[in-house]
Amino acid sequence: MDTSVFQNPPHSYRVFPMQHHLPKNRALFMQALKDYGFGGVVTNVPFGNGFTQNPENISRFGEILSELEENKLSYWIYDEQGYPSGFGGGLVLKDHPELEAKGFYMRRRVAYEPRHITFQIDEETDKIIWAAKYPLHIERIDDGFPIYEKMEPVPFTDTFCQCDLKEREVFFVFCVKSAYEGSHCTHNVSSFSRYINVMEPAAVRRFIDLCFEPIHQALPDAYANSLGVFTDEPSLQVGYARHYESWPYALAPWKEGLFEDFYEEYGFDLRPFLPLLFEGGKEAWPIRVCFYELVGKLIAKAFSGQLQAWCQERGCHFSGHYLSEESMTSHVKDYGNYVTVLRAAGYPGIDVLDCLPQYYNYNTAKFAQMAVRKNQTNGMMVEICPFHHMDEFKKDPVGNMTAVMGLLYIGGVRKTNSYFSADYSAYAPEFQGMKGYLTQSDAVAFNEYVGRLGYMLDGLSNSCGVFIYYGIEDVQAKLRPEHSTLPRQKADEATYRLSKAVCDAGFDFYYADRDDLLEAAKTGKITGHEVDIILVPSLSVMHGDAVAALSALQQQGIPVLFLDETPSYALTGRTLTNAQNEFRASSLDE
Repeated sequence: MDTSVFQNPPHSYRVFPMQHHLPKNRALFMQALKDYGFGGVVTNVPFGNGFTQNPENISRFGEILSELEENKLSYWIYDEQGYPSGFGGGLVLKDHPELEAKGFYMRRRVAYEPRHITFQIDEETDKIIWAAKYPLHIERIDDGFPIYEKMEPVPFTDTFCQCDLKEREVFFVFCVKSAYEGSHCTHNVSSFSRYINVMEPAAVRRFIDLCFEPIHQALPDAYANSLGVFTDEPSLQVGYARHYESWPYALAPWKEGLFEDFYEEYGFDLRPFLPLLFEGGKEAWPIRVCFYELVGKLIAKAFSGQLQAWCQERGCHFSGHYLSEESMTSHVKDYGNYVTVLRAAGYPGIDVLDCLPQYYNYNTAKFAQMAVRKNQTNGMMVEICPFHHMDEFKKDPVGNMTAVMGLLYIGGVRKTNSYFSADYSAYAPEFQGMKGYLTQSDAVAFNEYVGRLGYMLDGLSNSCGVFIYYGIEDVQAKLRPEHSTLPRQKADEATYRLSKAVCDAGFDFYYADRDDLLEAAKTGKITGHEVDIILVPSLSVMHGDAVAALSALQQQGIPVLFLDETPSYALTGRTLTNAQNEFRASSLDE
């Protein structure tokens, strides 16, 4: 290590403030950035007046980038006018409502005596996508279960269907509507704008054409000279954001061609089993796992993968952060499979809103660290944004944020972008309105601290043989669309409890998924790391090959410890089998 570099870390290791709007005196502000110790900024084409469709905005953006380079300050390019990223400040959906985020819901009618059913869509609904009826299997008078293998399709138009039901038959109809009301679209601090379908390649391509290409065409080196593109909380929008609201539609993710995509992926028709996405017991688990795994792949291909390919061709990487990264329930609700989506990006990223060490959630970085490890990137980016528990945070903002930065860099962070704002009001009279947490001396010290962390850890990864199983399939299996916020899944809670106990005890760990266990069973290693022990949170269901891998690892002498219980079921395709006899039950209590 070069001690002179350690004492004065280069710009790339320092903090980059999120500057969506720069003050009029940009020259003075850039001098302030240097005097406060920052490495540069995350910035964007000026908002409003047509955003990226206004050549004057692009020209002004070019001037800003040139001035940053002249001042030897680096930059990230923020990809949106507001957030969540993808709608282009309204440009993308203008005259293209077919590209809007969509979900589909289910309606059910049952007959205990013969009846005629009619169904007409309401004003919120786009169209009917499927209708069918099934005989009910009734062993006891108080229970009735559809016989899915005896599905009978019901003819329908876009707006209407009808059928006759015999005694003990059940009818289901599935309809598409916009994913908007009650979602993150209407519960963010930027706008109430409608949003694109992140599973739809054409929607993302239009986002690129309107919000990326104009910059590249006018400023060919803008992306190549940047540290990366910063995207902000894209998601499916099918889940509801507030527990105090209830909505008439419980939505599953939808895109045109979804049934065909499913058949191509798995070789069987999803339509007979559509009710199992919304109801049912453990017989529904295999279908749901297949469905949400496909959703993850579709988003990875259409959104993060397509944007990364565009950025890579122009000499930069696609980064930013996603929504509720700390929650496995959100990993499924918002992305199908969060890790699949994150791995398709060029450089993983997270955000942290709880900026107090006592509330820090280790999983925010640890889940994303899977993508870091698998893709072999040099760590990940973090956006720090004090937002929760603000009364406590404000008692010692610099101390709290400094403590959290240490935890983040231990967890794999190497780049920091920040809404932890500096106070420029004492720097110049014209900056009187630019108040924040960091005085100039605080900012210099904070930047030196973060920069030294980045310099010391540059190119290094955690050396660790402790692995916790990331049982996303259990969450996928049990997630059903809801009329309000989704309850936190049991596996999500158990995983959090286990990871917190390990970290609080002073140990490090990596998360490992199904593919990692298969690698470990063959080689004894996961991405080059010797496996010393595997900890498994409380799960009901695991992939069958992951179950077999854990059993093989036990037989090889590698300790496998279970929190509370061993998995009950092994999932292979559409089949569930008993898994409890596969393991020597070693509990974490031992």
